[in-house]
Amino acid sequence: MRRESVIRRVRIAASSLGALLLGFGLLSIPSAGAASASAPGVTATTVKVGILGDLTGPAASTFQDAPQAIEARFKQINAAGGVNGRKITWTVADTTSSPSGAETAAKDLVQTQGAFLVAPDSALLFGGAPYLNQAGVPVLGYPVDGPEWYEQPNTNMFAFSGNDSPSIPGYTDGGFWKSLGAKKVSFVASNTPSSTSGINPFKDDMAKDGLSVCDDYVVPLGAVSFTTYALGFKTAGCDAAECSCVLSSSLAMSTALRQQGLTDVKLVYAAGPDNQIYASSADEAAAKGAYFVGGNYSTPGGKAMLAGLKKYDPSYAGGVPDLATSSGWEVANLVIEGLQVAGKNPTRQSLITNLRQVTGWTDDGLLPAAVSFVHFGVAPATECSTYTQFVNNKFVPYPKSGKPFCGKLIPGSGTPPAT
Repeated sequence: MRRESVIRRVRIAASSLGALLLGFGLLSIPSAGAASASAPGVTATTVKVGILGDLTGPAASTFQDAPQAIEARFKQINAAGGVNGRKITWTVADTTSSPSGAETAAKDLVQTQGAFLVAPDSALLFGGAPYLNQAGVPVLGYPVDGPEWYEQPNTNMFAFSGNDSPSIPGYTDGGFWKSLGAKKVSFVASNTPSSTSGINPFKDDMAKDGLSVCDDYVVPLGAVSFTTYALGFKTAGCDAAECSCVLSSSLAMSTALRQQGLTDVKLVYAAGPDNQIYASSADEAAAKGAYFVGGNYSTPGGKAMLAGLKKYDPSYAGGVPDLATSSGWEVANLVIEGLQVAGKNPTRQSLITNLRQVTGWTDDGLLPAAVSFVHFGVAPATECSTYTQFVNNKFVPYPKSGKPFCGKLIPGSGTPPAT
């Protein structure tokens, strides 16, 4: 599946949307006694999780499916007996796609609905993060909205991708671009801080891999006019490109390059695979041969997730899950892990303390490399990504083995890894 570099790339679409909306200690020991009502949201037989999502407003187009996927995973674990003898119950609150709405939703989940923890899959979580930190509520979710997941004092926050630095550290690409035969790579960014901040790390990455960045190009969020870009790409002699943009922009980039007769260039869509490509024959043609970050479900963990979605999520129609569906399942996996390590009679602090000790977490086999929750705010020494390619109107693993490409942290980039 995808790892932190994938999240950084996918973060472009979500936090670009957020920018647009804004206007731009000791390991505790589980009790050996009988289960009891040990904390808010916890009874002897249940534990309540607050799901925070973007159900209405502009962000809903990307994230509204997440709660169903989270609920599906909870249904699956409940059918197997729950966690530490408790069934998971849940309540859902809508951010309305605004920071103030996220704060209101977070307060509703905790103060009114009595949630033990909050599980966000949202581009606007940052609006509610200060309240959740002050209230001491564990936050286990998708780090797509901003760097607060790795910033002090937010040690109550856990991303399912593990630790990282709040800056954007650079990594070598593990041989991905060379495997494509690329030599001169173009980088396209949306005109938001989250996207443009990736330009310099990308240049460092390419230099470390013996490649060059032939140009970097900034476009408006959601741009679909790439004629000028394609002309510059051709003049500069580029042979590959990565679009750090939303899907519509990536497709428009491909179309413009093909119109210039550039049919052999290697193109990477950072937003990941999406069944929306099947919406029109023009989009299918534009995406032909393109590479997508993530979306490799050929692994045992990926196959198990798809089977679980098919059984427990009525909104899942099969095929490649969209971003919110796949991330929602992974958010739920982390919630289950947190509840397991919190002990038989969990408290919010026992969950935070114990989960912060976990290393070697694989997200039920969905991660290409194990991650750690120790050393808050520190970038890992290595980072792995998987890729898929759109071939014959199908998403297939690249390479065929599905083996991830793993790169190393570039010295001086981000926070140095712990030794």
